[in-house]
Amino acid sequence: MRKVMLVCNAGMSTGILAKRIEEASEGQLQVRAYGEAEYADNLDGVELILVGPQLRHQIPTIKKNVTVPVQSIPPKYYGLMDGKGVFKEIKKLLEM
Repeated sequence: MRKVMLVCNAGMSTGILAKRIEEASEGQLQVRAYGEAEYADNLDGVELILVGPQLRHQIPTIKKNVTVPVQSIPPKYYGLMDGKGVFKEIKKLLEM
């Protein structure tokens, strides 16, 4: 199972999205959501970090602290909490 991390201000709104992405992946992904203050303590095994649109400005800082790809969650999927749409993006990014 591949691990993906979602990062937002407090991890609350992305927690819902994380569950929907996991459901859409049908067991292919483990997705966890964290706030910007705690993501660095939870990187073990993570292959991709997706950042909520409200934290896009933090992507350069996050990239300096990690060795995995970091991308913004497309606002169109984030706003609708569209787990299937985000899963499609993840499949492209991880070449699944």
